[in-house]
Amino acid sequence: MKKIVRSLGSASSRIARSLRVVGLAALLIAAAPLKVHAPMISEASTIVPGDAPISIVFVNPHPHSIPADAAALAVGVNTERAKHGLPALRRDATLDQVAYAKAVDMAARGYFGHTDPNGVTFQDRLAARHLNVYASENIAFDSSEASAQTAFVHSPEHYSGEIDPRVQKIGVAVITVGRGQTFYVEDFSGN
Repeated sequence: MKKIVRSLGSASSRIARSLRVVGLAALLIAAAPLKVHAPMISEASTIVPGDAPISIVFVNPHPHSIPADAAALAVGVNTERAKHGLPALRRDATLDQVAYAKAVDMAARGYFGHTDPNGVTFQDRLAARHLNVYASENIAFDSSEASAQTAFVHSPEHYSGEIDPRVQKIGVAVITVGRGQTFYVEDFSGN
């Protein structure tokens, strides 16, 4: 897997250490994506130790959206689906909003994880929007859209979300705080 931490040149060693920790944490979280089935949505949320969010210190904490990268990420997912003879996923405005809200929240509050610092889970976010459907989510903290898509493809759990024959729709968001510090969110649903 591609090395996540780049040389920071003149950046302080504290920031460099923080980014190394974030890179390692991103790899660990990438290995355990969250899949939610409709019956789980109505159950009480529980935070498992592996779902704890990871704090991130940004070099430039001013998040902004990159719609072209979000579109490219969706195209990448559909390219992978086509390789397996699966139909393309339709972009869904509601799922785009869920993905966007998640990416902005992680960027604005400086954490990375399916569960936010207040304990709000993916299931909670879906239930708040009355989305009681089969759903899953992939998240990445990476330097480019191509690198994030490559990481998803090389992670069996993330890849299974992308090529899941039960999903029909996708919502995507890409939010950056600059200097290769970018959040990628893919949300999938069955209908």
